[in-house]
Amino acid sequence: MVFENMNHNHIEYAAKVALAEYHEEYNAVPLLLKGDYYSNLCKMISELIDLNLGTVAIEDGKVIGFLTCYHPMNNHFGTTLGTFSPIHAHGAVKENRRRIYSRLYQVAAEKWVGQGILSHAIVLYAHNNEAVESFFWNGFGLRCVDAIRGVEPIASNEYPSAIFCELSMDEIGQVVPLKNQLIKHLQNTPMFIPLFFQRDIQQVKEENERRGSRFFVIKINGETVAFIEIMASGENFACEDSKTMNICGAYMLPEYRNQDAWASSKQSFRPASGMFTKLLAFLINTLAAEGYARCGVDFESFNPTASGFWLKYFTPYTYSLVRRIDDRIIKSG
Repeated sequence: MVFENMNHNHIEYAAKVALAEYHEEYNAVPLLLKGDYYSNLCKMISELIDLNLGTVAIEDGKVIGFLTCYHPMNNHFGTTLGTFSPIHAHGAVKENRRRIYSRLYQVAAEKWVGQGILSHAIVLYAHNNEAVESFFWNGFGLRCVDAIRGVEPIASNEYPSAIFCELSMDEIGQVVPLKNQLIKHLQNTPMFIPLFFQRDIQQVKEENERRGSRFFVIKINGETVAFIEIMASGENFACEDSKTMNICGAYMLPEYRNQDAWASSKQSFRPASGMFTKLLAFLINTLAAEGYARCGVDFESFNPTASGFWLKYFTPYTYSLVRRIDDRIIKSG
């Protein structure tokens, strides 16, 4: 096995390797589209070539694997320079895949660290066990998950004193307090995501217009207590489809979670577990009525509230792994 700097002559071979990995994941998660993404992969890979951060593995004159990444960015999961390799930016043939990925990363990482890139992130297919094990043994840990489900109905309880609905454009301001509560939630243990800001109505409206997003909510006694936000665009090429919508935000006030009783009167309210499931069911039924076939979601694996809920109803198809190199390796030089 020999290694070369990735160049434009490798694009078509790399795209075939990447497409083969995608089809393997499709076989494990048939909800994904089987579409032939070869031309799209060639285009996306070609956009990364001139960064000179990619490496290919060659054996018997054939490309058996490749690994490249996006342009490095500042403050990447910390205060250091980092880079990200999406699912279209790497691949390896099935035979000896774990070894190929390990050697590719060894060669690429030397190049990246040599340029001061100390935070490395990569997205792998969830059922590509050899690749996941390879990067795990190279010091990576799980951070994010992409998952998908069809728009089949979800069983849920009925909550007659709660209103489940989609907000109009004029009502979007109702989710501002919940968005700010979500920011605080992500700062806490065990997530510790440094989001030191709060949003106002204007910012939420501008984000909504930019994303073209929609909000589905629960209202109780006139108060909006939970939301799910969806948008057409997803995290990767596999969910960029006209029949797919993607969840891009969700939150429920803590006092309405994990309760085991329901009672309502004119002056009292006790929530029951399952209201958020009912909201998701309402969303899924709406998407089905509109002709959608799939719904995707991405979430932090180390957010126990999120992962505990979404994994009940969605099937993972990618894992995002990260590694932070100790910056003393550069300072010592």
